[in-house]
Amino acid sequence: MIICCFILIAAMMVSCDKNSEQGDEAAGGSHSEPSSEGLQEKFPAISGYDFSDKKAPQLRLKKSLQEISGLTFTEDGRLLCHGDEAAHVYEIDYLTGAEKKRFSLGRPAVVQDFEGIAVKKDTVFLVTSNGFLFRCREGENGENVRFQSFRSGLDVRYDVEGLAYDPATDCLLLACKAYAGSGYENQKAVYAFSLKTYKLQPRPRFLLPLSSIAENTDKKEFNPSGIERHPITGNFFVIASNGSSIVELTPKGEVIGQSDLPKSVHKQPEGIAVASEGTMVIANEGGNKDAMLVVYKSIQKP
Repeated sequence: MIICCFILIAAMMVSCDKNSEQGDEAAGGSHSEPSSEGLQEKFPAISGYDFSDKKAPQLRLKKSLQEISGLTFTEDGRLLCHGDEAAHVYEIDYLTGAEKKRFSLGRPAVVQDFEGIAVKKDTVFLVTSNGFLFRCREGENGENVRFQSFRSGLDVRYDVEGLAYDPATDCLLLACKAYAGSGYENQKAVYAFSLKTYKLQPRPRFLLPLSSIAENTDKKEFNPSGIERHPITGNFFVIASNGSSIVELTPKGEVIGQSDLPKSVHKQPEGIAVASEGTMVIANEGGNKDAMLVVYKSIQKP
């Protein structure tokens, strides 16, 4: 059931521009407000999805994706995903759940705790929970591709769980499950990593206020497990497996909507992606059962 929050909380926001203030959590970078020209950032896209709909398509995935983690759409509308134990990237048909191809980073594939994936044109990025970023080109089926890895500026304390690309600022957004940074107690943070400077912005792009968000969740908690940008509105969705909830933010960090992710459908929501026409896909890790993709069509247009 949609919780009509429209909280309009002014959250702190940092973008990827020049002339930033230096922080004690990461070196380098800059911050300024990204342009919202052309964006319908006040439009609550979350109200266009019925997360209580038990008839929404649920697509069973093969055993190799039992611990599915991140999801993303390519520019030409294909869905990529990965598990959380090794750098295998899969293309999945989100209408059927069928695997269309798989490629790997390295030979043999790199083994790490991978938690998120994002795409910029033909470049694929993966992030680990301890803040390492991996970059490669998209591979062909069965290919082992070369890659580069580098530190994001975040470490294991932050427990990075989500990754998204923001074309408005040319940044990767890293959603942190645990530590938000010094001075940001009782909040959850999303940091921005510039793809112009390859440096982390010293202060969070978004700060999510736990006091108002967690009170609307089943266990009174909200620990982010995924993040994605809505391609129509330019807003951002953050999901939490611990809390069974989804929150919508404007590019300025205002919380404008929140909804339950019912446990009957979303046992462990770990990844989220939104197609260009608004179709939302949420990945549920399988645990002792098969992993699933749940597909939601938007019931209204911005």
